[in-house]
Amino acid sequence: MAAFMLYFWILLFLFSLIYLLVSLFNFKGGLKFLNENGGLFFIFLGALVVISIVTNDPVTVAGITIPTELQWFGSLILTGFGSWKFYLNPLKNKVFAMDRELGEVKQGVQHLEINVNTLTTHILSKKSVKN
Repeated sequence: MAAFMLYFWILLFLFSLIYLLVSLFNFKGGLKFLNENGGLFFIFLGALVVISIVTNDPVTVAGITIPTELQWFGSLILTGFGSWKFYLNPLKNKVFAMDRELGEVKQGVQHLEINVNTLTTHILSKKSVKN
C-alpha cells in the first residue's frame, strides 16, 4: 500500500513548521529562500495529492479512518493556498511591476516623440527664415 497522502501531510506539516520557525526567529536568508522556492515545493505536494487521489490512498490515524473525500478536499485546498502564496501572488506582483515599468517607458517614448517633433518644426522654421 502506497502512502502518498501520508507523505503529503507529513511534508506539509514539516514545511509549515519550518516556515513558522523561520518567520518567528527572523532568519532573513531562510525566509527569502522559502518564499522563492516554496512554489516548487507546493507543485511537488500537488503531485502527491493527485497520485493519492488516483490510487485511492486515504490516511488512517490511530485506527480511525478520516473520510477520503475530506482528506482530498483539505489537501487540495491547502495545496491551492500554498500555490497562491508562493507562486501565483508573487507572479501577480511581478506582472504589476512590469506593467508600471512599461507605462513609464511608454510615457518616456511619447515625450521623446514630442521633443523630436518640436525640434523638427524648429529646424524647419529656421531653415525657411534663412532662405
